[in-house]
Amino acid sequence: MRVAVTTTALLMTSIACLAQTVPEAPTTLRVSAKVVAVSAVVKAKDGTALTSLTKDDFTLKQDGKEQPIRYFSRGDDLPLNIVLMVDVSRSQRTLIGDEAIASDVFLRTMMRRPQDQAAFVQFDAEVTELQGMTSDPNRMHLIISALGMRKETAGATLLHDGVFAVTDRLLSKVHGRKAVILLTDGVDVGSRHSLKEAIEEAQRENVQVYSIFYSAWSGFSAPTGVPLPSTDGRETLKRFSERTGGRAFEVSPSLGLQAIFTRIAEDLSTQYELDYTPPPDTVAGRMHKLEVRAKHKGAIVQARDAFYAEP
Repeated sequence: MRVAVTTTALLMTSIACLAQTVPEAPTTLRVSAKVVAVSAVVKAKDGTALTSLTKDDFTLKQDGKEQPIRYFSRGDDLPLNIVLMVDVSRSQRTLIGDEAIASDVFLRTMMRRPQDQAAFVQFDAEVTELQGMTSDPNRMHLIISALGMRKETAGATLLHDGVFAVTDRLLSKVHGRKAVILLTDGVDVGSRHSLKEAIEEAQRENVQVYSIFYSAWSGFSAPTGVPLPSTDGRETLKRFSERTGGRAFEVSPSLGLQAIFTRIAEDLSTQYELDYTPPPDTVAGRMHKLEVRAKHKGAIVQARDAFYAEP
């Protein structure tokens, strides 16, 4: 199935509320010496962000071998690029109003600097770009009212294709920190790309995927005789986030959507970026394992676990 990415500009009544290759690669297909960027969030055991670390507080390994960190910066030093992706398939339509309000608040909070950008995408049987990358929070504020307004297209939910397309067509063209935020029940129907391919595309571009599992039954018990949705969606979103250095959340009575967006905003505000040059024996055209650790006792690091060595 072909993924259609269209642009819609529906300006409606605003919703209230409130990141060179080295000389020729030999015939053995060794990698070029491009600098690889790895975004990371570091937290103490109690979940508190560790925000005063230096380059010497980190170790970085490729394929099990430690590599020298060449450049180091804190997230605030770099532009932030966010794509918010909202599932508008039939199973999600009752949640759209809540999602629109929470998204509006979140994006207004994050887009405070002229160098920070965001885009807004909805997906069901099509992947529709409601707004491309923009640094204008007012434009995002207005465009959110178009969420779910297009006639419903039944029969598919292109989650994997959506993440792949957004990464390839939007985030591969920008510099700085990159994040995709998914609002969905995690169910994919009809994508051409597999979950593995979508994850690898995000890893290739150093995109952190923050996923929010949200369904009509999130955190509640279904009425007698009504089956709960499959847990496969939760596992899909968990894999997306763990493999790319993001976090997976689930909306529940004890953790609302606004609170989840607040936690994501805290993560994106406390990132580090570590850059290194792959060693000469890195094989091009393959995924390679990455491991980032902080020397602080008990520290937990969120970072992608692989990168693709370009041919």
